[in-house]
Amino acid sequence: MSARLDSGILMVASASQSPKAKITLFARIKAWWEGYELAVVQKAKAPTVAKEHDVRADEHIWESSRVQLVQDVWGEGFSSPGDADYIIEMLKPFALTPAMSVLELGSGLGGASRVMAEHFGVWVTAFEADRVFAEAGMELSTMAGLAKKAPIATFDPENFEYKEMSCDCIYSKESFFTVKKKTELLGVIGDALKDRGQFLFTDFVKAEEVKDPKALKAWAEAEPVTPHLWSVKDYDTALSRQKIEIRITEDITDNFRVLVMKGWADYLASASQEGVSEQMAATVVTEAELWARRVKAFESGDLRVCRIYGLKKQGNLLSDW
Repeated sequence: MSARLDSGILMVASASQSPKAKITLFARIKAWWEGYELAVVQKAKAPTVAKEHDVRADEHIWESSRVQLVQDVWGEGFSSPGDADYIIEMLKPFALTPAMSVLELGSGLGGASRVMAEHFGVWVTAFEADRVFAEAGMELSTMAGLAKKAPIATFDPENFEYKEMSCDCIYSKESFFTVKKKTELLGVIGDALKDRGQFLFTDFVKAEEVKDPKALKAWAEAEPVTPHLWSVKDYDTALSRQKIEIRITEDITDNFRVLVMKGWADYLASASQEGVSEQMAATVVTEAELWARRVKAFESGDLRVCRIYGLKKQGNLLSDW
C-alpha cells in the first residue's frame, strides 16, 4: 500500500516483512519525506518494566507510544487534527457561557474539553470509547487542574445512557462514523438535550453518490475500528426524528486535509532532525499509514468530513403538534 499527502510531504509504503530487514530511522524518515518505498518496520519488544510515564503497562506499549505520538503530531493534549484555536472557532455557534453545561462524546485525549473549560468557563462532561485515551485524557485534565471541570471517562457508544433534559450543548469530533447503532445514540443525544439545546459535531461521512464503492470499502476494511458510514442526508433524517433542526451543514474536507498534511509535515521535519526511537518507529508507520489512507479516500470524493449544527425544538411549540 502506498499513499501520498500532497507533493511528497508524506509517503508511506508497505512491502513484505522480512525478519532480517533493517532500515535506519533516518532512512525511514527520508523515505516518508521524499516518497521512497519503505519496508514495514518490525515492532520493538515491550520493556519488561513499564516506566512511570507510560499510560499502560507492557502489553499496551503500542497504545502508550500512540498517546505520545498523536500529541507530537496534533499538539499537546490533542489526538486528532485541530488545535485550541480550531476548537474555539468550531464552537462559535454555541455562544458558550459559564452558566452552560456541555457533554462531549468521543473526546480523545480531552483537548477540546479543556479548551472549553479554560476559555469559556463551562463545565464539561467528556466520554471517550478508547480506554487508553480516556485514562490519559483524565490524567491530563488532572494535571491541568480541571479534574472536576473537564473529566474524561470511558463509555460504550453502542450502549450509552445519559440523564434526560440535562445538557445545554453536546459536541463530538469525528467519532460517530465508527458507531453501528447511530440511531440509538442520536436518540440518547436528543433526550439529553434541554429544549433549545444545541448539538454540534464533525464526522466522516460518505458522499451522497459514491463513485467507487470498492475503493471506499477497501478503506473501511483497513480502519482499526470498522466504520459504519452515513451520509449527511442520513443524519438529517435521523436528527429530524429527534426534533433537532439542522441549521448548519458544512463540508470541511479541504480544510481538514490541510490540517492533516501540516501536522504530519511538521512532525516529520522535527523527527528528521531529532530522530525517533525504534519503539516509536513502528507506531509512526502504523499511524502515518492510517492517515495516508484517509487522505486518499478524501481525495477520491467518496469520503468527506462534515460539520453539522442543530437546535432542539421546544417541546410545546405548536409547530411540533
